[in-house]
Amino acid sequence: MTDSALLILIVPGFFLCFGLLWSLIVFLISRLGGWSRLSRLYPGNRPPPGHSWRWGSASFGLFASYRNCLDITLSNAGIYLRPVIFFRIGHTPILIPWHAIASARRSDLLITKAIRLEIKDPETGATRKLSFYGSNLANAIESGLGMA
Repeated sequence: MTDSALLILIVPGFFLCFGLLWSLIVFLISRLGGWSRLSRLYPGNRPPPGHSWRWGSASFGLFASYRNCLDITLSNAGIYLRPVIFFRIGHTPILIPWHAIASARRSDLLITKAIRLEIKDPETGATRKLSFYGSNLANAIESGLGMA
């Protein structure tokens, strides 16, 4: 086999393997981090009308951090979350209604502000921690919860 023929096989093979590995990792993050469970409990079919943040940040517990890869919309219906296109495998949109938030706590980080929410699981009664980062977003969530 010539070098050029080998190159013709290696380059597409690399992109195919990279795409499959990327998809697997993103899918596993949705399962291990809690996104899939929350999206099953609170599905978000369409973004509701409201104020949106592009490239927002949030984290689910300790294992799943979505830094600068979420589209977040706050509306009268609740908090709508959808990852940007590169992270959507296994991540169906979520619409967390305001009444599902059991508690909220603000925290000051070094360069930004955050708000940590505890989301009620209506099936088990347990709560799941979800943190949002960014001063403007944290302030808006506080206002939506009537904390401000």
